[in-house]
Amino acid sequence: MDDLQTHYLKYSKLGDGPLYSFYVPYHLMIFEAPISVTRAVLFDDAAIKPDGAPKVDVIATAKRDLKVGETVDGLGGFMTYGLCETYAITRGDALLPIGIAEGAKLKRDVAKDQVLTYADVDLPTDSVAGRLRAEQDALFPLK
Repeated sequence: MDDLQTHYLKYSKLGDGPLYSFYVPYHLMIFEAPISVTRAVLFDDAAIKPDGAPKVDVIATAKRDLKVGETVDGLGGFMTYGLCETYAITRGDALLPIGIAEGAKLKRDVAKDQVLTYADVDLPTDSVAGRLRAEQDALFPLK
């Protein structure tokens, strides 16, 4: 290691080395995603990979009273927040995954803090996320 680098690592109270551990309390997707793709392509190394069928879903829950005719905004919006639920319960109770809720038009009123179901909304027909979710559900049917 370079003497100047060693000096500044010591100056920053990171120890005497030669190995250093850096804790970063955040992550930057703009840097991490390309690195993960590169690892997958060049080294056939998955940064993460699924372990069989889905186990958990994040379901859409009303942040406020939602009215018939409203169109659900996207993740981080003003209308819904996510709650975790098992995949089996989500599918069995026809709960609406938050990932496909954007653009859905409400067919009935939904009270604040109530979960949304497929019966509560008309989903957009041109949604890539919706088509992918349908493929996932067909690939992993409930037993």
